[in-house]
Amino acid sequence: MAEADLLTLAYVASHPVDAARVLERRLPLEAAAVLSHLPARAAAPALAAMLPPAAARVIAAVGDHVALGLLTGAGAQSAVAVLRHVTEPRRSRLIEGLPTATAVVARLLLGYPEDAVGAWADPQVVTLAPGLDAQEAFRRVRGEAEGQAEGVYVVGEDQHLLGVVDLPTLVRAADWRRLDALMRPPVATLSAVMPLGAAAEHPAWAQVSELPVVARGGRLVGVLRLAVLREVLAKGVDAGDDAAPTLAGFAARSYWDAVSGLVCAFLALMPRAGPVTRKAP
Repeated sequence: MAEADLLTLAYVASHPVDAARVLERRLPLEAAAVLSHLPARAAAPALAAMLPPAAARVIAAVGDHVALGLLTGAGAQSAVAVLRHVTEPRRSRLIEGLPTATAVVARLLLGYPEDAVGAWADPQVVTLAPGLDAQEAFRRVRGEAEGQAEGVYVVGEDQHLLGVVDLPTLVRAADWRRLDALMRPPVATLSAVMPLGAAAEHPAWAQVSELPVVARGGRLVGVLRLAVLREVLAKGVDAGDDAAPTLAGFAARSYWDAVSGLVCAFLALMPRAGPVTRKAP
């Protein structure tokens, strides 16, 4: 790699947000040339930090192989934000080429309008049955990426949210304790069709950094993290009407209700990386 490319790599890898602001001011072909000459693991965070329409123009200017590397490295939520601005039929072709779990998440989140909470929920959370003991629950949490698993979401039939077990509570619990004895009610829940503007004003953010997102009947969709919400609003995504869910959101709700249970079960089987250490009670 030439010295200039090494300097670019060092800058983009160390300052992805600053690099994103620079790339947004360049012509799409110029920005695409920069990112396509870097390893995807280094370029993807910069793509994720770009405004979605600008990032989509970069994706439009590169081949499928490079585009898939960037979208995969950017993560499911960022990939979805970019794919919203990619026209068909290429969007469907790119989704087909993504890793299976990411593709499933992309199809589902794209079913919600951009201004709805469900579009930005992370469905890859640990969901377990209430009768499971702490030892087995902890074994499942060990597969969660470090820094992402803040707790376990206890669900009943049809993915109905019953309660939350915070990670510190799970770590300290005796192996035989059941989750239904350890769980607490969620501080609050957000409707999947709630506009982002209304979600941003929710008073529960003063207590927690993530809130469960539910569809009709209390079915768990995933979690919305405060950091993601702030980032989305900072990027200028339309926050929607603060007063009521969008009409498109009601249509999307029916779509999610039909498949969300299957998807959550599928995601629970996907391998994850990063250990979590359990201390003796």
